[in-house]
Amino acid sequence: TSSFWLLANALRRYLGSEYAEGKLPHSGAIPDMKADTQSYIKLQRIYKQKAEQDKAELVRCLCDVLQEAGLPAEHVSSDEVDMFCKNAGRLRLVRTQPVHHDAETAPAIWGNLADEGVSAHYALFRAVNAFLAKNGRYPGMPGVDVSDLDALCVQDTSELQGIAAELMRAWGDKDPETPQNLAAEFVRSGCMELHNVSAIVGGVVAQETIKLITHQYVPHDGVCILDTANTTLAAVKA
Repeated sequence: TSSFWLLANALRRYLGSEYAEGKLPHSGAIPDMKADTQSYIKLQRIYKQKAEQDKAELVRCLCDVLQEAGLPAEHVSSDEVDMFCKNAGRLRLVRTQPVHHDAETAPAIWGNLADEGVSAHYALFRAVNAFLAKNGRYPGMPGVDVSDLDALCVQDTSELQGIAAELMRAWGDKDPETPQNLAAEFVRSGCMELHNVSAIVGGVVAQETIKLITHQYVPHDGVCILDTANTTLAAVKA
């Protein structure tokens, strides 16, 4: 069992204790403020004393957890306890779900997407996958026997709009709107990876990946839609 989850278990017990009254352990850090030297030193001593008291209570809870797990008291080092107490206020729990789960059901964040004005974007992305499953090609991507590409794009745009509108109605939107110019942009790209779009998306993905690898900062939980035609980025939380 990793030290983190043992400490998290101890923190849960700590928060439920009469001592903590639902408050996290004090980190001992003093916020930015104006103070004379003597007052600052006195306040620093009070903060440090409170942090040590809170840590001692957390350690007591941790000992109970370790004993129940059949682990020795030294299984979690004092340095790990210090680090955990100092950063307890920054802990975040992020629950995500597989991509295929969202692709097979109505989006749980449909209302949030509409509030951000990107519901049509999301519906069209989902419609692209439905178009591919139906026609065996992406919208705007010509087949081997296509002679009139302009006519194909017009046809695909209309079909893509229809699929997106059908999806939106299935998700509870009684009067779906899928702008023709927006659908035309999806078709115009032909599912090609434009270099400027790929650069921006790659940077965003790299940033989120670093968060997950380093366990620092909170990764985005939800949908991120980039509209380079209108230079907008919408990050919708789940």
